[in-house]
Amino acid sequence: MQEQYEKAGKIAVEVVEEGLKKITPGAKLLDVANFVEELAVQKGAKPAFPCNISVNDIAAHYSPQAWDESTFKKGDLVKLDIGVHVDGYIADIAKSIIVGGGSNKLIKAAEKALENVIELVKPGVLTSELGEVVENTIKDMGYLPISNLTGHMLKRWNLHGGVLIPNIKTRHGDVINEGDVLAIEPFATNGAGRVVDDANAIIFRYLCDRPLRMKEARDILQHVKTNYGDLPFAERWISNLMPRFKLNQALRQLAYSQAIYAYHILREKERGMVAQAEHTVIVSKEGCKITTKI
Repeated sequence: MQEQYEKAGKIAVEVVEEGLKKITPGAKLLDVANFVEELAVQKGAKPAFPCNISVNDIAAHYSPQAWDESTFKKGDLVKLDIGVHVDGYIADIAKSIIVGGGSNKLIKAAEKALENVIELVKPGVLTSELGEVVENTIKDMGYLPISNLTGHMLKRWNLHGGVLIPNIKTRHGDVINEGDVLAIEPFATNGAGRVVDDANAIIFRYLCDRPLRMKEARDILQHVKTNYGDLPFAERWISNLMPRFKLNQALRQLAYSQAIYAYHILREKERGMVAQAEHTVIVSKEGCKITTKI
């Protein structure tokens, strides 16, 4: 098991490093997402979720659509968040950069919080203690953690394995145990410290079979169930199945019937800038091993 997690982590690091090089002024978000996902496959893994490319006040769940023409602009704060799996064993990693280069204190706050919390991870520690470290680190640097975003436990074929790793101090916490695999991901912002749902969703996940009126909806549901199982998928991954209008109709019906789960794009409540840093760790007797160490 650990060998597969470590293999996935090594591939994730190589992919994210190459992906970051592609984020330049004028480059298309779609081209970077396709490049990252194709590179993961070339290296012997598969995407565990669609490549997330979240710019400025967008915190998470943005993955370019097949017809997305948006480009990076100099000075954009970009979060590249990728997950890959090897036979269901997942590695999740995220890095933030400024397009065109340059340092950024907000990014450093997220990275320092990640570094500090990883030093604390060991069997017996409470998740509430980890959240307190994230919160204190980010606040000490003059920013706010995003209180309603969390890290999460990883299990085989399961991106969110039940236990959450908060980014703030909480009243109650879960105990961290040896062998747990955790994706720890502090988010720092100069805004309100909360995210809200955008109206749009372009990442989805199969939930269950339902009686459906539209043939196109039934076709999509069978396709994603067969090809992605319980892991999230991108709208663009199925954009070749039917015309765009029918695709949108079918996805709306599937989400409304709760056959699929819709991950709405998440924006900072006050449109503050958002930085993210993330690693996957395996909890060991004395601490933890970072599978996505760069």
